[in-house]
Amino acid sequence: MFKILKNKAFAFVLSVLVMALGVVVAPSFTNNAQAAAASEKTVYVDVEKNVLGESPLIKPVKVTLDDSKTILDATKQADPNIGIDATTGQYAYIKAFQDNSDNQADFQANYPSKFYDKLDTVTKGVIFKNDILHQPIITDTGWLREKECDGVSGWTFTVNDSQTYGSNGTYYTAATALSNVPDNAVIRWEFSAAMGADLGIANSAYLPTEVTDDGYYNWDTSVYVAPLFERVSKSDLIRDMANYENKNDENYKAALTTLQTLQATQDQVDEAIKGLSPASTGANMAVSGL
Repeated sequence: MFKILKNKAFAFVLSVLVMALGVVVAPSFTNNAQAAAASEKTVYVDVEKNVLGESPLIKPVKVTLDDSKTILDATKQADPNIGIDATTGQYAYIKAFQDNSDNQADFQANYPSKFYDKLDTVTKGVIFKNDILHQPIITDTGWLREKECDGVSGWTFTVNDSQTYGSNGTYYTAATALSNVPDNAVIRWEFSAAMGADLGIANSAYLPTEVTDDGYYNWDTSVYVAPLFERVSKSDLIRDMANYENKNDENYKAALTTLQTLQATQDQVDEAIKGLSPASTGANMAVSGL
């Protein structure tokens, strides 16, 4: 996908929104009800900025909407109060989420130094230069936007830990219809400063190492950057968090900490999931005398 849209730091997107309204007429009530039910899709959505050491912009939430809607629609429905700046068309992607944090300061303070050093070496420092004419590193107050932190940063996402679907390996985009998304899928948006390599995603990061004479990244000099750590699945954790009733108790808070821990291990994720289970919740209530 990155090869298709080389001028964009990220060409992946996500979809959401709108519930189907079943219009019923007495003689055909059953057929209409079945059609309406068949057209609905339930997905789970969250929006994370773990590479900046911060809590999610949108915590895990369950949304149900017509499966003709898109990943972008589903993302908008997850929290209508958070603004989204997205492109349109077949390869639509999200450019920015509304966010009032000081993301430049967070990047400087919290981005893993070993990741920064690796990327600086592999790209010959190109992606961190702030004096390239047509590849600026920006600051957009009130938003977390692509090209903040470095020149290739931006938003990417996975669906059930995958960036593709179908036998042909078609890339998901924000414009992908939910009919192409599995039932109860987890749509996980994440901010990255390395096209996904710093999220542990394989086969996603091809980073430039030179600049053209007229001030653009020379994508012909791109090199593949392997995942900077071993990524584990948090899909089950995200589903359980969205479905968990008491978002203020210690089990949920512990799960949230694990979710936003960039390099959490599978054991840590499994332990957080266990803490959200009915048996664990009941035990904690008994201990506390509730």
